[in-house]
Amino acid sequence: MKTLNVLTYAARAVGVALLLQVPAQAQTEWRFNNSYPASRPESAQIRTFAADVEKRTGGKLKISVSEGGALGLKDADAMRFMQTGTPELGYIWPPFLGRDAPALANIYVYGLVANADEHLKALPALKSVLKEGIAKWNVEVPGFLGFSIVDAALFCREPVKTLEELKKKKLRVGSREQVETFKRLGVAAQIVPQNELYAALQTGVVDCALYAPRFANSISLQEVAKHVTPTGFPFPPAPYALLAHKAKWAALPADLKKGFLDAVTELERVSFNFDTDTATEAASRDKLQSQGVTYHPALPAADKAAIRRSALETWDVLAKETGADAIAYRQKVLDALPK
Repeated sequence: MKTLNVLTYAARAVGVALLLQVPAQAQTEWRFNNSYPASRPESAQIRTFAADVEKRTGGKLKISVSEGGALGLKDADAMRFMQTGTPELGYIWPPFLGRDAPALANIYVYGLVANADEHLKALPALKSVLKEGIAKWNVEVPGFLGFSIVDAALFCREPVKTLEELKKKKLRVGSREQVETFKRLGVAAQIVPQNELYAALQTGVVDCALYAPRFANSISLQEVAKHVTPTGFPFPPAPYALLAHKAKWAALPADLKKGFLDAVTELERVSFNFDTDTATEAASRDKLQSQGVTYHPALPAADKAAIRRSALETWDVLAKETGADAIAYRQKVLDALPK
């Protein structure tokens, strides 16, 4: 009996030792592709999100963010590289999908919404359309990152206060849909790359530029365009879609997935709160005025109504050019917009 007890105690001791040797659950590490530089506000939000995921999963899911194109991946290729599993995560702004998913590239155009309240009404439809369209590429969309309400203004060499006056000028815009919208209004618009804009205004290649006051100092626009007229519309604030490799997302343990999605909820809560945008725009205006820029009143109501009508027509033309999916997506968003 004594021998049996000794053997029993020994077996228990061995069992405890084996349990103590079992390693803790291994950490899962996913890479997140961010092509924007570290200085962009979106980059700061993604870093905060990654830290939040790690915290909410007790360190079991770590997201390593690669910024500034460090992985050598291009946004235009997002639908392709997100199917490889390297990286596991990323995000994309819809206008960058023009080549592979053109139906999503113009789901929102300049001139559709005038403020955050209008945008928030359309947001559920935008999210639904992005999820549906990106799913066709076998890519998961676990959430979204809000795009700020960034005012669009006319930066001109001379005062321009109405569309009628703008018709006598050469206007720089940033996309084809903006070219078409202003062209329909009788304005000679052309695309000029951002890195060429300063010289284009300085030399008179263009007389005005549709640009964001809050970013004007980044290219010293205030030095060559001393007159600013708000248009009454922001640049199209289509949200960024978070992207995840579909198979790896499906295989993620439930507890890690819950922690990830809880962090997404917080990211959306913060990034879709546009209350600070008004203060940011006001600060940008004050800074530009202190630098010698003259702010003129916003375009008249009739001009803003004309821009909205033209934008709707442009949107319709682009959707019909693209095909059935674009037409259907446009209708979903249109139905959600304020009438």
